[in-house]
Amino acid sequence: MASFAQEKDMKAHLLLIAEAGTYADYFSQGTNADGDVSAYYLTNDSDKAAADTLLDAKVAELTDIGAETAGGEGPSEFGDYTEIHFDDTIGGGVDYRTWFVDANGDYFKCDNGNSDNITAVSDGAEITTLLTDSGYIAS
Repeated sequence: MASFAQEKDMKAHLLLIAEAGTYADYFSQGTNADGDVSAYYLTNDSDKAAADTLLDAKVAELTDIGAETAGGEGPSEFGDYTEIHFDDTIGGGVDYRTWFVDANGDYFKCDNGNSDNITAVSDGAEITTLLTDSGYIAS
């Protein structure tokens, strides 16, 4: 799973892309093998320093991401899952979707990091697309 710093970077990246300003201009949105929109990528490596500067400034502004250390009790509700894929282009009120695999090799998905909506993925086509897009190799 992502570290606290990575989570802050991810949130800042999503916010900056959504603002469609200078930061977003440095990126293009790719497509997967099926032609569906996929992750954003830096269009020109020479823009990395400028994009990082804007990202760092946005991270410094974030106040609503929560504490760096857990304040709850008990184990993480995601503790039994391994993250294998992330997509921030779902739409329809979903900021991002994460797919997981558990110790039994079963697949699950969750929207916006909300453990209340972890659902099993049983559709063969969705699993095939998930494995293709993520590059995950089931062991």
